[in-house]
Amino acid sequence: MIEVKNLSVSYGNKAILKQLNFQIKAGEVVGLVGPNGAGKTTLLSALTGLLPYSEGQVKVASLDLPAGKSLYQKIGFMQDNSVLYPQLTGYDHLQYIALAQGLSKESIIVTAKRVGMIGYLDQAVGTYSLGMKQHLLFACAILHRPQVLFLDEPYNGLDPTSLIRIRELVMQLNREEGMTVLISSHNLDEIDRMTRRILFVKEGQIIERTLAQNETSDYVVTVQEKLADDWLRRLSAHSFLVSASQLSQALGSLERAGLTLKGVEPRQLGSEQVYRELFEVN
Repeated sequence: MIEVKNLSVSYGNKAILKQLNFQIKAGEVVGLVGPNGAGKTTLLSALTGLLPYSEGQVKVASLDLPAGKSLYQKIGFMQDNSVLYPQLTGYDHLQYIALAQGLSKESIIVTAKRVGMIGYLDQAVGTYSLGMKQHLLFACAILHRPQVLFLDEPYNGLDPTSLIRIRELVMQLNREEGMTVLISSHNLDEIDRMTRRILFVKEGQIIERTLAQNETSDYVVTVQEKLADDWLRRLSAHSFLVSASQLSQALGSLERAGLTLKGVEPRQLGSEQVYRELFEVN
């Protein structure tokens, strides 16, 4: 559904993305992760035809880019709220898309209800909170039920209820309609909830990781007694992290110290652990 070959993007003399190569199959959900300024939004803008690239080939939904307006019948792109017009209502924004896509007014109401914004659909966007704007941006992206959905930081400003609603709706669209999703987010816990395949952007390059469901990076060991201060990697007063290779040694040390073992739980390897290693976060 997305095929990228030798993609490079530059701003002036500065190379932002360098010779990227990756594929995303139809129906996949893939995470896009990296620090601020790594080029995630630049990549999404190139994949959605909004930013010209200096080198390479991109194919999205069987269309070679640049593909013109036919591309926007097949893709949805949730950008940041700078694309919204404060003097227009939420309904105005959705109506514009509905007219461009040949959709009925009923589709606007149905989508607004699904996203949870029906109560302020007729308010001017200038009165919206950040979370309300995120609802509108998401509604705009999915209104025409695209084949491919690009999400750029969809969880910004969302309260827990809205975050759960948006996440579950994305997964429902993927599961029931086969929608392909590429989601860029700093919320690594949410990335882990949605996918095990992640594209990390580092120094203009893509580093791909697919984390196995049963893969563990370390274990959480919990004891009855309060731990001494020399257990530097403790999670709380009664627990600490230990790697798989050091687990037997740690359990032996606890026994010799006379501490009562309460439990040993594997901690599944997630995107945060990989991020720490790739970007050398201590």
